[in-house]
Amino acid sequence: MNARLWAIMEKEWLEMRRNKMVLITMALIPILLVGLVLGTTFFMQRMPESEVIGNDAPPIPPQLQNLDPKTAFIIMMNDQYMFYFMLIPMTLPVYMAAYSIIGEKETKSLEPLLATPIATWELLTGKSIAAVTPAVALTWLSFAVMAVGARFIATDAVFLALVRPVWLAGMAVLSPLFACLSVLSGVIASSRLNDPRAAQQLTGIFIVPVIALSLAVLAGKIFVDVQVVLYSAMVLVLINLLVLYFAVKLFQRETILTRWK
Repeated sequence: MNARLWAIMEKEWLEMRRNKMVLITMALIPILLVGLVLGTTFFMQRMPESEVIGNDAPPIPPQLQNLDPKTAFIIMMNDQYMFYFMLIPMTLPVYMAAYSIIGEKETKSLEPLLATPIATWELLTGKSIAAVTPAVALTWLSFAVMAVGARFIATDAVFLALVRPVWLAGMAVLSPLFACLSVLSGVIASSRLNDPRAAQQLTGIFIVPVIALSLAVLAGKIFVDVQVVLYSAMVLVLINLLVLYFAVKLFQRETILTRWK
């Protein structure tokens, strides 16, 4: 790996370890999501079916109609929660990416860095990899912990639904794409804004469709399969390329040096 690229990544990870708020956020969100899935599964399986399936229960998708209604509803509920795991690679990297640029601007450490021989692509790539890697690794780890926990508390049908190929593919493919989209959005926002919190809010544009899709799954309107994941991945690749184009256009070394003085 390029020595300058590696140096940027090491610098970012060192700054991340010093920022306790980042570390707390990185730990808190996955713990809450894993607890949500396992807790919901544990308690709903032990509730009477009449309490789980009420008169206003959503319709059961055809793919789940061979199961009893309570098991089918638990699977639908967990499918909704699986989308929330995608919020880990969407919410964490944008904060790190935005802070690494805006924070350095505030501490007057970005201008000297931009004045060095390091190429713009090396700077952006190093910062992006440093932000994406821990978020994606944490997403995969959270999913693995959830799957292991579900093996002990869930019925076979519920467990197999949680680890079916669609979710394995989603975690493997969609989480890195969401993380890249989050970082690139952070780069764009950081090029124009001076507040890391304002930069983080930009990801709300992409979070809303994910939440909407999760609600459609819970309502029985959609049953997620591998085809849906592949279509989503193709759309995300195109969006990432478009956002990357604007990120490169907006993050101009000379412009930032003159604008931020």
